[in-house]
Amino acid sequence: MDQAIELANQLNPDEIRNRIFRDDERHLHDEAPCDVFLRRWYQTLESPYLRAEAADCFVSAYTTELAPVPNGEYIGAYMRTESLREVITKIASAILGPELKDLDDTPEHPLDAASAEKWRAVGRILADIELPPVVSPVAPPEEAETN
Repeated sequence: MDQAIELANQLNPDEIRNRIFRDDERHLHDEAPCDVFLRRWYQTLESPYLRAEAADCFVSAYTTELAPVPNGEYIGAYMRTESLREVITKIASAILGPELKDLDDTPEHPLDAASAEKWRAVGRILADIELPPVVSPVAPPEEAETN
């Protein structure tokens, strides 16, 4: 599994999805290794942008190809909500931090002062949003009992 994750770190999420869910339908015989791999690989991703891309790519897999996985829909919802929280926080930080300020301060001024202020206003709005909690990757006990 560690070697597979190491190799996967050289690919983008769409390439990983294509390799896992090939037309040969091997994943239909045993979904568990795919689930274990995806969750472990996802946790290795450090970039909030890449985590959001991975979640976007695989959230639907947990309701389709990996639907038989216990708590599959919750795992997908967890990936989606966790990655959205992370990427919104990262975007607010990038807008309010030096990444955007550098574009306003450079001698060429690729970002004019009026646009920079509008961006900062957006950054403040994003930073002030009270984000909802991340969905648990495990169904609540009452849900688990009915499934």
